[in-house]
Amino acid sequence: MRIRRPLWLVLFLLAMACFWYPAYGQKRQPDVIYEPTPQEVVEAMLEMGRVTKEDVVYDLGCGDGRFVITAAKRFGARGVGVDIVPARIKESIENARKEGVAYQVTFIEKDLFETDISQATVVTLYLSQELNLRLRPKLFRELRPGARIISHTFDMDEWEPDNTGRIHLKTFYYWVMPADVRGLWSWSISLPNGKEHYILLLNQKFQKISGKVTIQRKKVSIADGQVKGDRVSFRVKHKTQRQTVLMQFSGHVTGDTIVGSVEVQGGPFAGNQEWLARRLP
Repeated sequence: MRIRRPLWLVLFLLAMACFWYPAYGQKRQPDVIYEPTPQEVVEAMLEMGRVTKEDVVYDLGCGDGRFVITAAKRFGARGVGVDIVPARIKESIENARKEGVAYQVTFIEKDLFETDISQATVVTLYLSQELNLRLRPKLFRELRPGARIISHTFDMDEWEPDNTGRIHLKTFYYWVMPADVRGLWSWSISLPNGKEHYILLLNQKFQKISGKVTIQRKKVSIADGQVKGDRVSFRVKHKTQRQTVLMQFSGHVTGDTIVGSVEVQGGPFAGNQEWLARRLP
């Protein structure tokens, strides 16, 4: 049997469909109101990020695409722009075509929190304080050590920036993603009278590290500990044979290994040596 619906009901359903169609055209409403970054600030941020042709720049909340387009046109980088608003993606694609860099950049209509950013070497942001803090765990989870992050206007709260820039009244912040060096590390150093063994327990808060190293059964605090990308450094000051010894450690982190050098000042065994440390289970 065919059911006939009242005319008012048909018109109501049509009106509702037209009203809700834009919402179905994108996954959800954007979290921030679109406001383009001034071009001179875009260029200054990319310069601070030391962008080169070897980089892949991801702009999360790309707007009209100017960050990745500038990265491609001026610095030769590849770029990926992500935005949840279809109109912004369409505008970005057209802008890239006009600037002659369409082959270097890609624009994705997607929620930035659902986007895989693991291939990014540089991430640019102009979001909000709240979104930066929500995004921070994802940055640490997906980005590799050494990836650079530059944010217009908004910082990352207690994660202190490695650098800050300012043009007129516009401030921007720069971070280098630090390697994870938390845990227990062990190494030995060859001395004329045999090998000396070291055990170091490292604590980490973003790019800053602290800890204590066991030398000759004594625990000594490290100083000036920091991680910048995959590079770690710290100082150890202790006494041996009644002489003060200053040891400057510096090395590159690869997974559970640190390879570098130690400079020994003072004491009977001053000089430079290779340093190979391994993380203990």
